[in-house]
Order: sequence, then structure tokens, then C-alpha cells
Amino acid sequence: MHPIRRLIVIFLCGAVALLLAFPFALYYLGLSGIHGLPQKPRQLVSKEQQALVWKQARGDGTPHIETLNPCTYVIKLVKQDGSMTPGHAIVWQLASSYLLDHRRHKSMGWWHLSGAALTIWLTHNWTSEEILSAAAALPHDSRQDRRSSA
Repeated sequence: MHPIRRLIVIFLCGAVALLLAFPFALYYLGLSGIHGLPQKPRQLVSKEQQALVWKQARGDGTPHIETLNPCTYVIKLVKQDGSMTPGHAIVWQLASSYLLDHRRHKSMGWWHLSGAALTIWLTHNWTSEEILSAAAALPHDSRQDRRSSA
């Protein structure tokens, strides 16, 4: 292979690798801005209570919260023009509630980065039932769907 072509291929492969690694680097950076991680609920609430939380978030059908990773989170942000699915809105509320007392940095940039990282972490490490049970324990005003005020 011609040396120039080889250099171009190496450069393009490196650029793609960096592009793919960037969301994961931001994810770990966001998690570093949090003191600890939330504990799973000790007891699950009833299916009816879970369904109520789901319905309050404007969810239809059987509650199910899709697992996210840093790349799918970025793709969803781009594709959904800023709107969230009901499940991810519930997880964001959990993450926000936890961040109020556990964030290391007080700026809004860190708030959003750490909130996104914690949202991803929660969907990856907790079941839908655990997320809905923890959300049911939040004060009612923090569970209100904030999309209606936008």
C-alpha cells in the first residue's frame, strides 16, 4: 500500500476510534462528578404503584425502561429533538433527585453531564421495576411531568 494511503487509513481509523470513545469518556467523567451511586430500593412497590408512576409520566402499556449506553443516549438526544420517552423521564427524575445532595461540582454543565451519566448508569444497573419503585418513593412534586410546562 502506498505510504500516503496508509497514513490516511490510519488517520481515519484513529478519528473513528476517538469519535466512538468520546461518549464513553464523557460518561465516566460525568460519573466522577457524583459522590457515590444510589442504592437500589430495598423493597419493590406493587405493580399498581409502578403503573401509576408510569402513567404519571405519560407512559402507555406495560412499563418498560430501555437500557441506555453513552452512544444510544447521544443518538436519542439527536433523534428525538430534546424530548424524552416516559421511561427516561422517570430515570432523569431519579438522577436529578439524587444529584441534589450528591454532586461534587455546582455548575450547570456538571449538573447535566452528571445527570446524563447517572441516567445511563441507572438504566444499565437497575431493572424497570426497581426504577419505578424508587420513583414511587420520590415526593409527588418531583414526579410531575415537566414536559407539560415547556
